[in-house]
Amino acid sequence: MVRITGAALQEMIAHAQRDYPNEACGYLAARDGMLVRAIPMRNADASPTSYTMDSREQLAVQRSLRAQGLEHGAIYHSHVATEAYPSRRDIAHALAIQEFCRVPYFLVTLKEARPRVRAFTILDGHVREEELVEVAA
Repeated sequence: MVRITGAALQEMIAHAQRDYPNEACGYLAARDGMLVRAIPMRNADASPTSYTMDSREQLAVQRSLRAQGLEHGAIYHSHVATEAYPSRRDIAHALAIQEFCRVPYFLVTLKEARPRVRAFTILDGHVREEELVEVAA
């Protein structure tokens, strides 16, 4: 089960909508196991089918989170024309960084009029959907 505040959920969706037609990406910050804030990051690919986070920006965000007493709780990105389910590229990316980063992956789909968000754990190439629980901030 992954717990996220309604505010963080709405921030993530708003970021995905702002970056449309390209994929959006970012981190979700956590406090005491609760995801409390979306941290938008720049998609260096500027693409509707892929995303890459700049490593310097990631490092700066991680330092900022620590300084604020927060943790890197999750990664998110959007799919503009496909379901909110990890693609082969998403799974390969998770496999490549799992030694350093074992956090849930959130996907926002903008395929339909109403965005949909799902959360997954991706370890050793295996995808498992997590129960997503929205809580009041």
